[in-house]
Amino acid sequence: PISLDKALKIDAAKAALDKEWNKLDKLPAWDMSRVQERAKVQERGRRTKTTIHFGSVRELCHLRNSELAAHLQSYKGRIVFRGDIVRDEEGFYAVFSEQGTSSSQMMATKFLDVIAHMPGCKGEDSDAIGAYTQMKLSDAERLLGAGVIPETWVSLPKHHWPKHWHKMTDPVVPLLANLYGHPLAGLLWDKGSQEKILKAGFEKVKGWESLYVHRAKQLFLSVYVDDFHMAGKAENLAPMWATLRDKCGLALEPPTPFSST
Repeated sequence: PISLDKALKIDAAKAALDKEWNKLDKLPAWDMSRVQERAKVQERGRRTKTTIHFGSVRELCHLRNSELAAHLQSYKGRIVFRGDIVRDEEGFYAVFSEQGTSSSQMMATKFLDVIAHMPGCKGEDSDAIGAYTQMKLSDAERLLGAGVIPETWVSLPKHHWPKHWHKMTDPVVPLLANLYGHPLAGLLWDKGSQEKILKAGFEKVKGWESLYVHRAKQLFLSVYVDDFHMAGKAENLAPMWATLRDKCGLALEPPTPFSST
């Protein structure tokens, strides 16, 4: 980890943070046009008896491969939601339901490796791009149930404020994206990605967490957070990746063959 004060003085580190800010602004991760002072949003919540969550974002910077030679190192910026200090409209710490996701099994990965070595078969990997943020907080009502993730507003660091915000007292904006750090971000991504995978014709394999089968295309798919691991009939892999991307709306990196090591 690199402290923020230090990172902002290192050109490459600052560029990594700026890249992350630009990505989230482009989504957009928050609605800058609806900025309000925190007190006004709190007053509305109390008046209408509506639960509203207030949080903040935190900038993180890390030096990758810090133990290696300088030419192998790189800086990684990440902007996350402070899920540990969320408060409601009354100022009390927010309480989140204890919902989680089940991890994929190591046996599933080995199973797909075997399938990939069968005659006429192969296996490929792909990473979901900005996985959690592919879901919106507004998807939570449909995927998790009404009220599980209430209306959420965030404070941004002062150096990311537009000029006119400096005349305001404690400005906040609505959070739109399923930002990393939210206590239920992983669950929302799990349910949202599952919805898209099933839309492609896959079905869940009973008794195997995060493992899917497409019987018509003779393909198996294992998902571990943002890692998509697919194996089966060789000729059907490329069309299925295209279906997941183009028809089902998953942003995925170009697939690569399973490693032979």
